[in-house]
Amino acid sequence: MSWLATPETDEDLIAARNFIAVDNESAARDFLDAAFEAFDRLAQFPEMGLPARFRHRDLKGVRFFVLAPPFNRWLVFYRPAGQDIEIKRVLYGNVNWRQEPERFF
Repeated sequence: MSWLATPETDEDLIAARNFIAVDNESAARDFLDAAFEAFDRLAQFPEMGLPARFRHRDLKGVRFFVLAPPFNRWLVFYRPAGQDIEIKRVLYGNVNWRQEPERFF
């Protein structure tokens, strides 16, 4: 399996990288490395993440995975799509994605 990223995922990664780089450029690069490693792992083992359990039927099958420390406040949302997985978003864990999924998906 391989992974595909949505345009929103690209925007999330750029925004997160820029946010982290304000304080630490090296950590920003490490964040991107951690995200891409997670994408590769999820493509190999798509059942690793937990079901997000949204009520909206368009979001059925979306799962999430927590990035490895020190970036374990970031969540990768994805959905298996045939022989691939679709990376839908990479969000900071403090956003209210459960209560307001329409804002993010």
